[in-house]
Parts: sequence; C-alpha cells; structure tokens
Amino acid sequence: MAAILCGTAFAAPIAHAQDAQPSTAPAAEAPGKDSEDIVVTGSRIRRPSTDNAQPTAVIDARLIENRGYTSVSDAINQLPGFGIADASAIGDQGNGFGVGQAFVNLYDLGSQRTLTLVNGRRFVGANPASIFSQAGGGSQVDLNTIPTKLIERVDVVSIGGAPIYGADAIAGTVNIVLKRNYEGIDLDAQAGISQQGDLANQRVRGLFGKNFADGRGNITLNAEYAHDDGLLGNQRDVIRQQYGFIAPLDPNSPFQQVLIRNQRTFLGVPGGNPYFIDRGTIGPSRSVVDAAGNFVRFGPDGNLVPFNTGTPTNDPTTFIGGDSLNFANITNLRVRSDRFNLTGLLNYEVTDGIRAFAEGWYSRNTATNLAGQPVYNTAFFRQADPGNFDVNGNFIIKLNNPFLTSQARELIRQNLIANGRPATDNDVFYLGRANTDLVTGVASLKQDLFRVVGGLTGDFHAFGNNFTWEVSGNYGRTVSTSSTPTLVEPNLRRALNVGRDASGNIVCLPFNPDPADPTSPPNTPAYSGTISQTCAPLNLFGVGAPSQAARDYVTTIAKTRAITSQRDFLATVTGSLFDLPGGKLGVSLGYENRREYSEFDPDAFYRQALGRSIPILGLSGSYTTNEVFGEIRAPLIGPNQDIPLVNELEVNAAGRYVHNSINGGAVTWTAGGRWSVVPGFAIRGNYTRAIRAPAVTELFVANQPAFDGGYDPCDQQNLNSGPNPAVRQKNCAAAGLPTDFSSLINSVTVPINVIGNRNLRNEAARSWTVGAVVEPRFLRGFSLAADYVSVDLADTIVSSSAKDVLQGCYDSTSYPNNYYCGLIKRDTSADNFGQVLTLDEPYINQGGRTYRAVEATLGYRTQLGKIGHLTVDATYQHIIKSYTVISADSGATQQRGGIGNNVDRANVSATLESGPFTWFNQVLYIGPAQFDPAEAPGTRDVMGIGSYVSWNTGVVIRMKNAFEFRINVNNVTNRGIPYPAAGNASQNLYNDGLVGRSFLVGAGVHF
Repeated sequence: MAAILCGTAFAAPIAHAQDAQPSTAPAAEAPGKDSEDIVVTGSRIRRPSTDNAQPTAVIDARLIENRGYTSVSDAINQLPGFGIADASAIGDQGNGFGVGQAFVNLYDLGSQRTLTLVNGRRFVGANPASIFSQAGGGSQVDLNTIPTKLIERVDVVSIGGAPIYGADAIAGTVNIVLKRNYEGIDLDAQAGISQQGDLANQRVRGLFGKNFADGRGNITLNAEYAHDDGLLGNQRDVIRQQYGFIAPLDPNSPFQQVLIRNQRTFLGVPGGNPYFIDRGTIGPSRSVVDAAGNFVRFGPDGNLVPFNTGTPTNDPTTFIGGDSLNFANITNLRVRSDRFNLTGLLNYEVTDGIRAFAEGWYSRNTATNLAGQPVYNTAFFRQADPGNFDVNGNFIIKLNNPFLTSQARELIRQNLIANGRPATDNDVFYLGRANTDLVTGVASLKQDLFRVVGGLTGDFHAFGNNFTWEVSGNYGRTVSTSSTPTLVEPNLRRALNVGRDASGNIVCLPFNPDPADPTSPPNTPAYSGTISQTCAPLNLFGVGAPSQAARDYVTTIAKTRAITSQRDFLATVTGSLFDLPGGKLGVSLGYENRREYSEFDPDAFYRQALGRSIPILGLSGSYTTNEVFGEIRAPLIGPNQDIPLVNELEVNAAGRYVHNSINGGAVTWTAGGRWSVVPGFAIRGNYTRAIRAPAVTELFVANQPAFDGGYDPCDQQNLNSGPNPAVRQKNCAAAGLPTDFSSLINSVTVPINVIGNRNLRNEAARSWTVGAVVEPRFLRGFSLAADYVSVDLADTIVSSSAKDVLQGCYDSTSYPNNYYCGLIKRDTSADNFGQVLTLDEPYINQGGRTYRAVEATLGYRTQLGKIGHLTVDATYQHIIKSYTVISADSGATQQRGGIGNNVDRANVSATLESGPFTWFNQVLYIGPAQFDPAEAPGTRDVMGIGSYVSWNTGVVIRMKNAFEFRINVNNVTNRGIPYPAAGNASQNLYNDGLVGRSFLVGAGVHF
C-alpha cells in the first residue's frame, strides 16, 4: 500500500529497460525464464518481462512519488528521449484555447505522433480542434487527467506500437499501467514553495480499495486535488534581463547577429506616444517632441513627459534599454492551475473463466495564463487612413478631446503648427499605444473529462493450449471552455467619441458616423455582450487612465467551447497454437472499431470579429475506423537446443489493416526479433511501417483567416543560414531585396489564410531499431540496454507555417517557380518594399522528418551489507541526426543540437534504503545547444549555451509502517538557466533552473 512517497518500497528507479526489471528487493539470483509471463507494452502476447524485443523505458510509480510530481507528464518529459512539450503549464499559452494542457512529445516529432494509452487502451483526447491550438492537430491526451496515485508504472516503447495499437504511434507509445485490485486506505498531502517564496503548490490524494464477494471482486476509488500558484516573468531575474539577438550596430562586425541585454520592443508603449503624422516608428519627422526636442509619451497623470527610446537597432521595433515595453512584465512562466481527478475501478469474477471490469473517470481542470501580450494600436500593423479604416492602426484623436490635459494639448498643438497643420480643435493627432491597462493577455481554460470503460475477459482451452479473450467498450468525452478578456471594437470606438454635457461632465456623445470625420469608424452596432452595456467615456492618455467603467464597457469575456469524444470497441483473442523448439508459438488476433469526433465552437464575438482578431470560425467533423490486426511471437530456438552462440532466438511480427472513413485503407506492420547469444547477452531489433491519419482539424478546418509571425530568410540576420546559404542569397537578391533588408515579419504578425484539406494522405514512417541487452550473471542485479533508433517520416501533415512557406520559397533551387513562392505576397510600394503582406498556409503533405539516436538504460540493485539496499538507474540519449525537409529541392533544415534537440541528455537516480530511512537522489544532465543549428559557425557572437546539470534529493522517514514524512529539495545547488537561454523553449527544458531551489514537504498514512 502506498503513502505519500512510495508504493511497496521506496527504491525509485527513474526509468529502466523493460528488458530488465528485477525485483526491488535484493535478489538471490538473476531473473530467469521462470519469470511470470506478463503483457508488455508493444505486444498483446503474454511473455516473460525480460523478453521484450523493442526498446522500452519504464517509469516506476516510486519515481513519481519520490519527486512529488503532480502530473505524470512532468516525469515523462524528463526522460532524455522527449522533446519540448508543445502544450504544457510552462511558458506562453498562445491564444489561450488550451491553457495548461499537458501533452508529451517523443523524439520531438510532435505530440500528435506519440500515442498515449491507459492500460493498453486508447484514452479520449483533449486537444481543441482549432488551428489556434498550442499543439499540432490530433487527439492528444491531456496527462493532467491521469491520477498519479493510481499509476503502477509508465511504459515508453519506441516506434513499434502502431501495428499493435493503431495510428498515431509514429514516434512511439506511452502506456500508463494502473494499479489493480488495491486493498486498503491511503491518504497523503504535500505542499511546496520556491526559495524565493513564490510558486506555492499543494496536493491532497486519497486511494481506497476493497475486495468483496470472498475475493472475487474489487472496487478501487481514487481522488486527487492539486493547486499551483503559477509564475510571472518579472519574478525571475533571468527573464528580467531580456536577452535577445539583433543585427550588429557596428557595420564592421563579423557577425550577422549579436547578443544584447535589456531588449525592449516598441509597438507602442503603455500610456501611448503621440504623432503628428501617422507612423509607427519614433522619429523627428513624425513624433511629438517637447521644447527640448525630446520625444514624449503620456505619463500616468496625462501630461506628456520625455520618452527615452533607448538605443535604436536595425529593427524598427527593437531597442536596447529605454522606456519601451519590457516583455518580462507580460511573460507567463507557469500557469495558475487547479486540478481534481476522480477515478473508480471495478473488477468482478463472474465465473471461474470470465471476469467483468469497469472504469469510471471524471476530471475537472482549470488553468489561467497569468500574462500575455496586450493588443496594440500601431502603424506597424496598419496606417490609420480613414478611407481604409483598420482597428489595429494608431488611434485618431481630435485636439479638443476633453481628457487631454492643457499641457498635453498645448504641446501637441505647437507640434502641429510647426509642421504646417491648422491645429484647430477639430484637427487630429495619432496615438500609438500598447493597451496593457485594457486587456492583459490573461486567459483561462475550464476542462471537464468523462470516461467510462466496460468489458469482459476470460479464457478457454483449444488446440491443446489456453487462450484468453477480451471485449471492451470505451467512451470518453472532453469539454473545454476557454475564457479570454478582450477588447470590443465597436464599443471602444463609441467610448472614444467623447465630449462634455451641459454640466461640463465628460460623457459619451451620440454616435453618428461621419465619412468626412477621420475619427469616425464604420457604423458597427454596439455589442451587448460586454461586461457593462453602459457606455462610459474612455481616457487613453497615460498608463491606468481608463476608468473601470470604461474598461467594463469596452471589454468582454470571449469564449470558445471545444468538444472531443472517442468511442472505441475492441475485441482480442490471444494464445498459443503449438510448440516450437524455443517455446510456444504465440498469436493474437483482434478487431477494433473507433470513432473520433471533434468540435470547436467560438462564440458570436469571435465569429463576428468584433475585436482585434480576424473571424475565428468553428468546425466539426468525425471519422470512423474499422481495423483488424494480428501478431505472432515465434521462439525458434531455446536453451535446451544447446546451439553454440544461439542461446535463444525469437522472431515476432504484427500487422494491422485500417480502413478510415475519410481517406480509405492502409496497412501498418512491424517485424523483428531477439537473439540471445549467450545467457545474459541478447541482440534485438525491429522494423516498422507506421502511419498517422489526418486529424479532424487538418481535414475539416474552413478557410480560416489568422495572423502569423515568422522567420524571413531574406532578413539580413538570416541570409547566411539555412540548408544552402548561397541559394538563399541568390533568390533573395533575385526578389530585389537588399542585403541589409530588415523584415518586420520577424517581429510582428501578418494576415494569413489557413486552409483545410480533405484529400490529405496518411503520414507514413519507416522506422527501425537495433540494440543489445546485457544482464551478466557475475554482476547480479545489473542490466544495461542500448539501442539505435531510426525514424524516417514522409508526407508530414502540416499547416505550412510562415517560416516553412518562406523557407520553402527562398531556399529552393526552383525559385521562383515552386509551390511555396505562390503563397507569398510582398509589398511593392516604395515605403515598405519587400515586407511580407500576407501568406497562404494550407494543410498539405509536406516533405518529411528524419531522426537518428542512440539510447541506453541502466539499472543496478544490490545489498550494501548492513547499510541497506541501493538502487541505481540511468537513461541516456545521444542524437545523431534530426532534421526537417520542406520540399525535395529546398534541402534539410537541421534541428540536431538546438534547444530541445540537445545532442546529449541523461537522467540518473540513486536510492538508498536503510531501516526506516530512505534517501533519494536524481541528477539531470542536458548537453550544450545552439540557438539555431542551421546557422554556420560565426553567424552569432554567442552561438549557443553550455551544458546544464541539476540535482534533486529527498528523504523519507517511516514510522510504524503506517505513517510517513518526507522532505524534498529540488535543484539543490540552485542552478539557473544556462547563459543566455531565457526564451520560451528554454523555459520548458530548463524549468528546474527557472524555478531555482525549491522545497516540498509531505506526509501520508495508510492502513
């Protein structure tokens, strides 16, 4: 029975080879072939646990307890094979439609290519069916919904699971195995905090189990609640430093990019900057200045005060120092969350040969993004031309606006006169502004999950052998509602239409649009869905100037509702047909019928585009699969044959035919084997053809307008990068772009159009592994497994990002006559020549991905005399290749060695158990990384970051076998993020460094 830290014993392997799972108790001899047969992940055929022919890492329940993880995703993401999660509680939360969800991303191939199972069965996904999701399209499982106390172990199997479990297992399979037939009561609680006094978190759990009907039945109930305060960027110095790269200010610099500190972004500042000519950039020919010639901004009291631009750079939106926006203040480091999970499991032996089982799941998760970018009004997005009105351009303000202080009005009037303007009361000036005091970027998600599983399993005798069968039905439904405070443009314009009443009070004036009035926008009716429906005059002159009544009138809580449901019927029969020299020929046959449904429903505010975004459209769709599959395990040679150098030889194979109601039929298969040369040494390998079917989002999204920023290959900072810099430079020159071109799309977003595609083909992967397992008899309790993993993914389904489209065009040897160049529209005007105006980003089968790595797992368990029992476990990965190909003629974009694709990673734990005391230690190693592995050496003055090592430790004390107390110290040495990695990707990978030293205390009781 488990308490706060442990299952049966507190020896905590982090992850070890499935091939070598000795007992956690001291072993008298190495495990042998008399081990109990089990169903290992990656096969439905029962076999000894040491016989898995595929690379498999295991996370033991004791690791989850040792570290006090509140989500199993945190444990999985620390395995070396997992890339940066594309949806997590850490970092930027995008549009807020999936705040705080937790997906896992094996081999950095995308979370949609890692299949997550619970007890070998599919689990309903939670990824919103929207192009604005954090992750790629798919039915990814939110691991926050899995209760940690119920977990027995987590198996991670590389690549070979697709024929066994179906589509989506291209990178591999994560199978979460739950405890069965638990009996007892187990209660625990824990609380944690960082050394800096923030990031407080708490968790309470209860597990209850009871056998009944003379042991023929068992019911188990589990309830868990966890809270996390979250963390803001300005709470950590490494984020406050605001590192970034710019084109060098020194024209003689040998670098294309140089590192700066104290980077500031100018898209308008909180409080606002006034202009007498409609422009975005600060300059003497456009900006209001004071008598001393200083540029000015509106201060908190509404007066104009000097504005320090800082040191300008070659990017008009980027400055070093000064008064522009500090992104540390609007950066989310970790969401605030509350999670509640309730699970019930039932098993009952109906007859001697038939057992019924059932599961019931409920999960309620709420998460809030603590900060994000505000909405901007700036000419960087669009000029405020009354004939071409755009809500994102500068505000057009009349000089007689009653909120203007006399000081501000007079200074603006002087600037207008000095530039030949009449400066009458009806003359206008322009206000650029970052509206941090109207909307803050806060967004929240409320997610409810319901799931039921029911089935029968049994056995029968045929052909002289035993067979087992199982039929199960599985239905799950996830409903998530996002809520985002946002501006309502029609109400905002009415609130800006201000004057004085007969008593001299500032009020909203009657709204009568006048085509001749530059301050008058189109006549869009006021929106009644705002927080307040009473117009209140809006003051924008200075940070905090808007009144609460005005903020309530110009803002609403925009909502989306996403539904994902899954229905799965599965039937299998497994057994042995006849004897082979090495053992019985194992077979498994099955049928599966699965329906996946997704729906995304934005409210009227989003659909009518009443805010700053383009219309956000809903979608719904489903597909159904009918699948038949089979598997064999043939032990051709066993130890009894006494064949030199062939102690054992096994071959195995599996195949599955999938008929998808949208894109037809496909076959996936795997074949492999295991050759034990001598006892204690075996060679293994397999080859797999896997598929991923198009997701509902990818198939059914309408022509959806959106915004996207990117990476312009023709920007001066990027000309010497890419798969072939000479080709890039030639193509950019042919486009008429100078070598000192600075592209705004690197800093701001542009309109795009995302297009669904019902003719998408399945993604297809050709993958193989080969490796060896060593369990020497002379070193009992020791095991070592090492494998080479190769994945070649073709026809990758992507919504071509702005970066992909631009690289696909300008890195191509067929420029300008290739597919991608036709998706780009650049500005041809003299003022903004070359700037990207718009892009099309259709879902297509594009290029592919290649991944090669060596993985190793080590386990050692031994008795240290009277001192106690020592357990050591380690996992290691070395990436050999990792790159993306956009098109056949554009070359390969290297990813190996980037942050998240670090060449080397390792995870080592050691646990000593001595009487009532247990001491746990874990060391995490992350190797050096480059900021952009596609860049040539010398492109930047700082090309990357160094290695990172952190140490976590914990002590548990047991009292009378019923009560336990523990204390954990994470990041004992207070190791920070390696210099100068402070971007969003590094926040995920180096989260322990971002948090700093932290403490966790807990207690539990079981009986």
